[in-house]
Amino acid sequence: MYLSRTAIYLIVFAALNGLVAVITGSLAAHGIEAMAPAGEQAVSWFYDGSDFQMKMAIGIVLVALLHDRVAEGRPRKLMLAAGVLFGIGILCFSGALYSLSFNGPGIFAPFGGLAAMIGFICLTIGAISSGAKSLERGASE
Repeated sequence: MYLSRTAIYLIVFAALNGLVAVITGSLAAHGIEAMAPAGEQAVSWFYDGSDFQMKMAIGIVLVALLHDRVAEGRPRKLMLAAGVLFGIGILCFSGALYSLSFNGPGIFAPFGGLAAMIGFICLTIGAISSGAKSLERGASE
């Protein structure tokens, strides 16, 4: 199975985010409270940010693999939109939690959660519309 350029970019982005999630999880377990001004609270924020980031990274890999398997057109565009929205979710939500640990702004966290939710809606509609196209093809054969 060959992957499209889009799928490769999504997987590379997901893999790098998975790496960052492991690093931030390790920091939470091994000393972020001594480095971050938020102290104990930073540990919680880093765990939460890392957990969300890893889940979204796995979601992006799933979307990348589905992207090449769904029907061209709207379903494929929705899969790409889901991957992009998951990435925006990582940057906004996890980034805000990491930022809060160092007394930075956390204002973008809600936008990250919203982006992830809309990404799941795009994934759902993309899968349904791809299934509808498959049923149409099967009925005409």
